[in-house]
Amino acid sequence: MTCRGLFVTGTDTGVGKTAVSVAIARALVAGGRRVGVYKPAASGIAAADAPGGDPVLLWEAAGRPLSPAAVCPQVFEAPLAPPQAAALAGRTVDEQLLRDGLLRWTGSCDVVLVEGAGGLFSPLGPATLGIDLARDAGFPLVVVDSTRLGGIGRTLATVRAAQAEGLAVVACVLSEVTPSTEDEGRSYGEAITTATLAELARRLPGIPLTRLPHGSGGFTPPLDWWPLARG
Repeated sequence: MTCRGLFVTGTDTGVGKTAVSVAIARALVAGGRRVGVYKPAASGIAAADAPGGDPVLLWEAAGRPLSPAAVCPQVFEAPLAPPQAAALAGRTVDEQLLRDGLLRWTGSCDVVLVEGAGGLFSPLGPATLGIDLARDAGFPLVVVDSTRLGGIGRTLATVRAAQAEGLAVVACVLSEVTPSTEDEGRSYGEAITTATLAELARRLPGIPLTRLPHGSGGFTPPLDWWPLARG
């Protein structure tokens, strides 16, 4: 690889990976970096350039480099895991393209953000899991979980599994996927998040922790993502 990168993975699907990736991209762009964004495969959208879809959100956050199709070269309409969504459409996931699509970015950017699909061990292709692609990319991981009960166990399981596979984890993020609408719910959610961050800090010394509040473009506390990205 000719540039630095981060591989954003989740403890599960629907935990806020895209929101975190968008916020990281914006922070790096604001710091003057040329940012590439790559989502190897996406399900549940009709086209890479569909308004409001993950590829477009990532593309816009990075300053609109290349095209949405370069951000996500394999798109499947059914809201299923990519291999299943592809099969439903009479297609197959191109496993070589999962890897080669990243090469369009590595020669023209200072840093590339790769957003996986689902969790670290979710299938991206018939023979490729998210962790396989992360290993091939050679980028360290940013592990994302949502601000809901169980985050300690989910995050620790993902981090320790990644480390056992020889991958580096350089940050963990709790993402507030949905806002709390009632004061009691907000207080409860805040208590979960605070306790989760405190326990993760105790059990994951040396790994930066932060949170992304719902609707916010910035992290609390802020992290400097550039030195965390590696090639």
